[in-house]
Amino acid sequence: MKHSSRSGLAAAALASLAVVTTTTTPAVAATPDEVAGGLVSPLSLAVDGDGTVVVAQNFGGVLTQLGPGSSRKDLVTLEGTEVGGVSVVDGVTTFVTTAMGPEPAAGLWTLEPNGEPVQVADLWAYEQEVNPDGGTRYGVKGLDRSCKRKVDKELRPLLAYDGIEESHPYATLVVGETTYVADAAGNSVLAVTDGEVSTVATLPPVKIGITKRRAKVMGLPGCAKGSTYKAEGVPTDVEMGPDGNLYVTSLPGGPEDPRMGANGGVYRIDLTTGEVSRYAGGLTSPVGLAIGPDGTAYVSMLFASVVMEQKFLQEPTVFAEVPFPGDVELHDGTVYVTETDLMGDPTAPGGRVLALTPDAG
Repeated sequence: MKHSSRSGLAAAALASLAVVTTTTTPAVAATPDEVAGGLVSPLSLAVDGDGTVVVAQNFGGVLTQLGPGSSRKDLVTLEGTEVGGVSVVDGVTTFVTTAMGPEPAAGLWTLEPNGEPVQVADLWAYEQEVNPDGGTRYGVKGLDRSCKRKVDKELRPLLAYDGIEESHPYATLVVGETTYVADAAGNSVLAVTDGEVSTVATLPPVKIGITKRRAKVMGLPGCAKGSTYKAEGVPTDVEMGPDGNLYVTSLPGGPEDPRMGANGGVYRIDLTTGEVSRYAGGLTSPVGLAIGPDGTAYVSMLFASVVMEQKFLQEPTVFAEVPFPGDVELHDGTVYVTETDLMGDPTAPGGRVLALTPDAG
């Protein structure tokens, strides 16, 4: 694919979003306006062209439409099933579901004009059939035999293993007739076209050097210091860049909070070749990504409680401080973000959708 010079500059802007670990005072002041509150674990949102917001209350199994105006309507309610990964294009709502337990399930759905959900693809069946990361090796590399014997028996299977059959679709992106799905448990990005599922790419393992502190966090003996942990690459959001390629935020599998350090990143997937390259690193729990037409990127970092902004040829800055930000979307110059309230009382949900507009000057 031939890229214009503008696309190349936008890609370069994304590429410079690297080694972001700071949680200092925002360099860009952003004024938050509450779009809605009282939400249960809102981890995904989408904004349609007319400004209508659809938010997934993931663990509540509810998909909620906010707007037009101050209206609020629950579009889908599925008890016992996680609802998430919402996209809205030209009034058509797409989302994913996940069911854990003895009878796992994962699917891609759309809403009919009458409001009825229709399953477009069975993602769990695809995972069972293909298991995209089944040939990828994860675990701890570099332990000698004596050190391995000191590892708790419960943890020994995790020292070396191949990707298992597991699916947890987390984010979607609709481009024309294709829906891209970031499967967090499958460690892969999928494409669904006319109901047919295919693998776009599998994220590579994240190599993390084990320090004394990290060994303790992982429950490993002190002799593990100096070895390497090959963590699963967990995709959490997927967006199209101005260069026509996909950009994917990723957590490392295992402990996902800051105790292990800032090991998250952003990957670029070249859609012409399938090549996966790491475009940014040093991120703490990046779970949401939005990209403007000029390549300006916004990344929400869940446990760092910040939303970062990256403009072309500028240092990344803290755009806003938001407690446990989930998804982030950009619409008409406004940044929408979910405040997930992960540590709140589930009987009194405090999750919110916020609209953030940069202050003048």
